[in-house]
Amino acid sequence: MFLRTLAPILASLILLATQASGSELVVAAAASLREPVEELAKIFERQHPSVRVRISLGASSSLARQIRLGAPATIFLSADERWVRDLEERGRVAPGDRFPIASNRIVILGRPGLERPVEEARDLVDPLIDTIALPSAAVPLGDYGRSWLAGQGILTALQPHLVTTEHAKASLVAVEHGHVDAALVYASDAQYAQRSEILFRIPESEHPKIIYSAALLQSGRDSPQALAFYAMLAGEDAARVLRSAGFAPLMKHSTPEIE
Repeated sequence: MFLRTLAPILASLILLATQASGSELVVAAAASLREPVEELAKIFERQHPSVRVRISLGASSSLARQIRLGAPATIFLSADERWVRDLEERGRVAPGDRFPIASNRIVILGRPGLERPVEEARDLVDPLIDTIALPSAAVPLGDYGRSWLAGQGILTALQPHLVTTEHAKASLVAVEHGHVDAALVYASDAQYAQRSEILFRIPESEHPKIIYSAALLQSGRDSPQALAFYAMLAGEDAARVLRSAGFAPLMKHSTPEIE
């Protein structure tokens, strides 16, 4: 009888101790979103002092695979809608618990000292541009970039010159340090380039559709912190931060409905 009476008291004390020590919110985000997500995490933590936001960065494809295998994330921010749809089909995201958050553009950066103007895609097929950084086709940027190169009829010619990087940020680092002659990078990342220069901006008429998506994972549906962060992603703070980071916000500034 004494143990049965004590059990609820102990449970309450454990719950209070957990609440007092705060909680952790894990956000899995595409590497290209590092700066805006880190800023949003700071805003959220100021609004929710007992919560700490832990950010897991990587290629969207790799993060989706980790989530499928049970990685402890509650929010997923992908640079490609297809990886969110994949998780939805596998039951990791409830139908409707996702929305487009931003769009982006691709530009071509040239290493420091590269004196080769690029006025059109075919100018990339040049002996002076021997190596071009681009992630694998499984990574959103790699898929977008190859789609554009194929559309311009130069993917086959450039294939031997493509240097595979882990993700979008790695491509920026490669060209910044002169490890490659050029790199296809997101415009949002190009603004952080300090040594390399933009050689070419893909025209709107040629540009692949790039959509970033936010998703509330099934593991976060019962978490007030995850629901609050997910709602914040559709608000004015997120739009302002994304715009400042070089993205084009797409959210409607309304709280997403969770059934």
